[in-house]
Amino acid sequence: MERETLVGVATGRPDGGVAIVRLSGPRARALAEAVVEGELPASRRLVRRRIQLAGGEHEDGLVVFMPGPASFTGEDVVELHVHAGERNVAAVVRAVLEHGGRAAGAGDFSRRAFELGRLGLDQAEGIAAIIGARTDAALAQARRLAAGELGRDVELERRGLVELRAELEANLDFPEDVDPSDARRWSDEAAERAAAIVRWLDRFEAGRRARTKARVVLAGPPNAGKSSLFNALLGRPRALVADQPGTTRDYVEAELELDRYGCVLVDTAGLREGAEAIEQAGVALSRAQVEGADVVLWIEAADADAADDGLLAEARGAAIVRIESKRDHGCRRPEQLGVSMRPGVPTEGLDAVREALRGWFRSDAEQAWIGLARHRERACEALAALEEAREHLRHDDRLELAAFALGVAESRLGEITGRSALGPVGEEVLASIFARFCIGK
Repeated sequence: MERETLVGVATGRPDGGVAIVRLSGPRARALAEAVVEGELPASRRLVRRRIQLAGGEHEDGLVVFMPGPASFTGEDVVELHVHAGERNVAAVVRAVLEHGGRAAGAGDFSRRAFELGRLGLDQAEGIAAIIGARTDAALAQARRLAAGELGRDVELERRGLVELRAELEANLDFPEDVDPSDARRWSDEAAERAAAIVRWLDRFEAGRRARTKARVVLAGPPNAGKSSLFNALLGRPRALVADQPGTTRDYVEAELELDRYGCVLVDTAGLREGAEAIEQAGVALSRAQVEGADVVLWIEAADADAADDGLLAEARGAAIVRIESKRDHGCRRPEQLGVSMRPGVPTEGLDAVREALRGWFRSDAEQAWIGLARHRERACEALAALEEAREHLRHDDRLELAAFALGVAESRLGEITGRSALGPVGEEVLASIFARFCIGK
């Protein structure tokens, strides 16, 4: 059955200078010829043409024809570059649809490219990640994903599994001839593939943090200067500052950009015993914020004794940066970063705090794996199958089971890129992935 020809707006904003209406499918050229006056230009040349609209009106635009398979989707593509504006663009789309095209839905163009082998599923997800990137670091990861970096790494390990499984299956009919050294070698090769996957998974959390805005929580005893440091980092007054303990009752959030990194800065209530009921509720919220933090800035004042920092044990692997505030009153903790925040005077030591945060972001970025949550799930399943295969290889009579487990591992890795020796990715998975795209992608 002939594929339908998709018609959609490929540009994101209707109020820009130019909008692109994209046609992709077997009838793309015919639909374009039905609305474009004169002949279509030669392949891959952008030429000015009049476009016929309903009611005898026309639009002055540019037309380019890109024949398949050397196009984004892998099939014939025509783009109409027209004046932007919601009503004008809608009129152009409507004129094309009247000749038999189908309005493109979310992700339809990218899905067509995947179905025709122009994109791996991982690359399509990279395109979606580019659209949804919230920080420059996340955008850099998404571009690497869309460029196929993850797919190449996965394919390298998958091909290794294909060759290993083929060697095992070649020996299934003659298990009595299998030398124990062969079984050990096969187990070692499976272990190498498993080790590569473990390295991916170990770096997943760092990659996830780069894709989401890290939570940097300011915590410590009352009157330690948390709110003052919070305002100083932001460069504007956002949290209420006062000398009276318990001024901060609820946590306060604000977004902070540090170069190409972004984070959510969280000011919390001071942690102390014996507070009144309302303040105790604020302390409970502070504890919850510390538990969910990626970085905790633990702040104590130079004019106060050491506070109980037992709460930091609940930070669940968060990086801890210890800061001594009010350094203008002295220095009790010389090993810590020091800041001095006085009214009307620039905060001293602020650059060191910012650099400590940048250092955390940089160290995380160097370890980051660009795989997304779905890729992690498939990698975990492949790893489990590899461990099962190694267990079977310890027994002379389980070669067939070992080969089957290797096939499962191969299949799970293939599902990361959307291609598998044991069959394609299911429709439900594809629908879930491409539904996250915008119209026109």
